[in-house]
Amino acid sequence: MVIDPVCKKEVDEKAAPGGKARFWGKVFFFCAPKCRASFQRDPQKYVPEDEGEKEPGYDPRMFLGDM
Repeated sequence: MVIDPVCKKEVDEKAAPGGKARFWGKVFFFCAPKCRASFQRDPQKYVPEDEGEKEPGYDPRMFLGDM
């Protein structure tokens, strides 16, 4: 089990109802599509700066096709 970064609920990463997204070299799993959409709008709001690899800037296009 992992924690949804948006709502902090536990999610089974093998069957995440909200899908997954990659950001700063790390994969995040979501309890619902609504949480994934919130994360995609502003992932830096949900991921502490000290977590994951740093990539230059945020570009929403990085999520295209990431399901």
